[in-house]
Formats: sequence, C-alpha cells, structure tokens
Amino acid sequence: MVRSAFALLPLLVLAGCVAAPPPRAPAPRPAPPAPALPAAPPQQDWRDVPLTPGDWRWQALPGRGSIAQFGPAGQAALVALRCDPARRVVQLSRAGALAASGMLAVTTSFGRFAVPAGNGGGTPPAIIAQFAAADARLDQLAFSRGRFLLDAPGQPQLVVPAWPEVARVIEDCR
Repeated sequence: MVRSAFALLPLLVLAGCVAAPPPRAPAPRPAPPAPALPAAPPQQDWRDVPLTPGDWRWQALPGRGSIAQFGPAGQAALVALRCDPARRVVQLSRAGALAASGMLAVTTSFGRFAVPAGNGGGTPPAIIAQFAAADARLDQLAFSRGRFLLDAPGQPQLVVPAWPEVARVIEDCR
C-alpha cells in the first residue's frame, strides 16, 4: 500500500504544476439609471374646468323670436343664442373677435364639432356662427350634461352651463 502511495506521488506533483485557471472577469456593473424625465403635466378634462362666471337670462323679442344671454350680471353678454323665426336660424355668438373668418369649436358631452364663424362687429365685438333651426348640433348644446365649451382661435375658452334657456331659444325657432 505504501508502494502505491509512492506511485501516486509523481502524479500529484505533476497535478500541482498545472497552471491555475485564469481569474474570472468581474461581473459587469449595472448601468446607471437614465435620468428621470419630469412628469408630463396632467391634461385637464374640459368637464373639470371651472365654469365661466355668469348666468343665463332669457328674453322674448316680440315679433323677432327670443334670445338667451350668458354673462355676469350688469355686464355685456359673453355668449348669446338668438332665434330668428323668419329665417328659421339660430345664431350663436360669443365675445371676442377673430383675426379672419374661421371656425368656432364647440365641445359638448356628445363630442366636439366646429362651425364656420365670422366677426359680427358691434361693441363689444362678437364672433358669430349660424345654425339652421333643425340642425341636430343644437340639440347637443341643449342636452349637454351640465356644460358646453366654446373655443375660438386667439380667444379664451368659455365653459358655459347648459341651462334651460338654451333649449328654450332653440325650441322657439323650431
């Protein structure tokens, strides 16, 4: 048995002469995180925008239909809806002036649409759009859930409550 141990000794010496395996490469470091981008500002839903201050006032125009005007008491109307029964036209106007004829965007709880508009002149100036009395988009104004929005290029948005005065003017023309 001792002999066999001596016979293994040269093998053990030779095994010690074998080169050691190369050292392992260090594990790669994780890349630093990309710088955080600032959070995008939250988009405010038009239904959450505060209403434009004011109230609706309806008035009969003997022989000339009716008008509903919206705005602060004692000040010029910001929005008006007028029925012209002779022409069967409903005229929607809002305070302001366009640089050139353009579009008046209307947003209701039914969706958004644009209608051709122009400057009506007068003091204060107004942007005016006309609808045929039977135009279904007028129903969108009358039955919008709580409010509708009027947007004209270069003018502040007007968020107006959809009160019964709006529907009354429309019905006066139908």
